[in-house]
Amino acid sequence: MRKRLAMLLTLAMVFGLAACGSDTASTDTASTEAAGDAAETAEEVEPVAGGTFRTVEQAPYASIDVHKDYYSWHTQFYGISQSLFRINDDMTISPWLAEGAETEDNVTTITLKDGVCFSNGEPLTADMVKRNLERLAEVNNRFMYVADWEIETPDDKTIVITTPGLYPTILNDLANAEFGMVDLDNTTDFDNNPICTGPFIVEEFIPDGDITVTKNENYWDGEVLLDGAVFYYMGDEESKMLAMQNGEIDGYVDISPASREVYEMEPDMYQVTTINTERRATALVNSTHLSDNIRKALVLGLDRESLAAYTNGILAYSEGYFSPDTYYGGVQAPTYDPDGAKAAIEADGYTMNESTGFYEKDGQPLTIVISTYAKRSLDTLAILMQEQYKALGIDAQIKLEDNPDSTYLSTKDFDIGFYAHITDASGQPFTFLDQLRTGAWLDVCGFGNAETDALIDELRLETDEERQAELADQIMTQIYDSNCYIPLGQYTKSTVIRTGAGGLGETSPLQFYAISEDSYAN
Repeated sequence: MRKRLAMLLTLAMVFGLAACGSDTASTDTASTEAAGDAAETAEEVEPVAGGTFRTVEQAPYASIDVHKDYYSWHTQFYGISQSLFRINDDMTISPWLAEGAETEDNVTTITLKDGVCFSNGEPLTADMVKRNLERLAEVNNRFMYVADWEIETPDDKTIVITTPGLYPTILNDLANAEFGMVDLDNTTDFDNNPICTGPFIVEEFIPDGDITVTKNENYWDGEVLLDGAVFYYMGDEESKMLAMQNGEIDGYVDISPASREVYEMEPDMYQVTTINTERRATALVNSTHLSDNIRKALVLGLDRESLAAYTNGILAYSEGYFSPDTYYGGVQAPTYDPDGAKAAIEADGYTMNESTGFYEKDGQPLTIVISTYAKRSLDTLAILMQEQYKALGIDAQIKLEDNPDSTYLSTKDFDIGFYAHITDASGQPFTFLDQLRTGAWLDVCGFGNAETDALIDELRLETDEERQAELADQIMTQIYDSNCYIPLGQYTKSTVIRTGAGGLGETSPLQFYAISEDSYAN
């Protein structure tokens, strides 16, 4: 089977490798031996001030308005914007523009750090923070709920937020890139030149093209090593690799597995780091189309470790939707059990037709349709899944769509539907689990139920981590027992940086941290 599968994947993998480097969101690090050698070489290089870091922007976008859409994922990547709190590499939360916060019941009191100012020298005040939160709620429908917060500013350094109910994850929210601070009084062009607090300011932004930033001479948090940075828009891997090898760029994020192998052959020239991100590929299994036994068979009959291995580094094996290293990752998905899968199929009344190799019932083969789309190599994953299910005795067919949100996810008309999404964006379980409650946007499998909803409601208000973990484990048990959601694997993030340069967010499992005051281009 492996030889046949390798032949089928040859063409799919070529295109899949180029497609996998789009967006990314586990704290597990999987650096290669070559990356370790390069890191040792890099430690011998003393960063010096000056120079321009040249790198790549892979997605065209029309604006750098910090509060709209996902544009702040870019502005923070460029070192332009900053939020009150930040998410560390281990997914914990720490203060950034804020000094700290205290929460009692539904009231959170935030204190700003001394000396924080915008790039024009104007101080960041509590009133400015309040107005930034209000603007975010107005212009970004994903954060409309912020309008329900009562925000008071008893002095220039203090913000008091009263939420409608208990809100244990408020600091996680405030660490999102969309909560970046902008000088609303002096910014005249939010789409092209927002005035923010980061170590860099916009020199030139070309919508759907390149962006150039320069050092913020008024940066509030110490010396900025670089004079500036340039982010060239390059959509294809070949162009990026050629630019890297020609010395035209100093590094870039989301290199393909094929490129990674090339760079790792020259550890003295390139530093390569590979980590697991918090973006996972999911197979949604529709309970309105498929019986309990067949869904169980689809879960147990899928060898997810082999699935990830065949992607040549695009995916890492994921035990579940949360890393087992987190305090809320105690329950993981069922493991591969082909005998259990066959038993479940036969319990549904199917028998094997030895001549066709497929299970049948009433003269009809057991057939499922896998709906997928090409982005992030999900079409390649569909081929891998199809082969595994056919070997099990299930006639699996593939239906390729352009956009899942406007087709099978919106209509809920699918047997298995593929999707790629971030399952842990801020180091707590509630945000992801709330997406699975009855009527929520990811409740497309017929899973939503009153019992799970009640547990999610309790988790929303729980402040004790031990109890949070218990609730998350109960909810995840119900999710996995439903056989409606299969974690296919975690996307990896590979970064290459020319030896002598550094600081491109290569150790962060999230995609909106990169250039900082500590980045350098020797």
